[in-house]
Amino acid sequence: MTATVRVLVVDDEPLTAAAHAEYVERSPGFRAVATAVSGHTAVQAVQAARRAGRPVDLVLLDVNLPDMSGLDVARTLRARGESVDLLVITAHRDVATVREATTLGVVGYLIKPFTYAVFEQKLAAYRSYRSALGRAGAVGQAEVDRAFAALGSPVRPAAPKGLSAQTLAAVTELVRGGEWLSAGEVAERSTLSRVTARRYLEHLADRGLVRRRSRYGTPGRPELEYAWAG
Repeated sequence: MTATVRVLVVDDEPLTAAAHAEYVERSPGFRAVATAVSGHTAVQAVQAARRAGRPVDLVLLDVNLPDMSGLDVARTLRARGESVDLLVITAHRDVATVREATTLGVVGYLIKPFTYAVFEQKLAAYRSYRSALGRAGAVGQAEVDRAFAALGSPVRPAAPKGLSAQTLAAVTELVRGGEWLSAGEVAERSTLSRVTARRYLEHLADRGLVRRRSRYGTPGRPELEYAWAG
């Protein structure tokens, strides 16, 4: 099972921070471990989590903070050797801010206001990025290209001819939870038949969006089970 992504939410408005934390909790594979309403608190939270052996994986970082800019938070974290990933969430639309954020190595830039659907796509794209670079050691060009492509494009798969986009989205959400599921189990959790569920799962597997493997230990021939690859 893919490890849960631990997220720190930083915003100067407590209600906004709480709302974004709720969005995080609604997104499969993510957990909001803390919120912060100032830059110094955010830096301290990242460092404390690392020292405790439960490091933050991703910081959702507002730019307008009461004590320092969110970009200054990014600089401070890098200067102190913190390699946590940063996703900027802000109302700033000026090119200078976007460019400055890019030079600091952020993995995304989300402009307020936004819907949950847009937010969830950003997190899912980030999860695919982490998955592509998730193993230790060297990587090939294809893995690097796949990782950066994940950050730049929505991950919701398009439905080919003969498949329903709505059904494909529903099956995608089921397998995104990190659990290995067979076609029969997907059918039980939806209104689909086993045959139809397998058809959608195989489409996702052929596109590299889910992994497949044989499940042993059940009567008869082993059946295939599937899990989200991102």
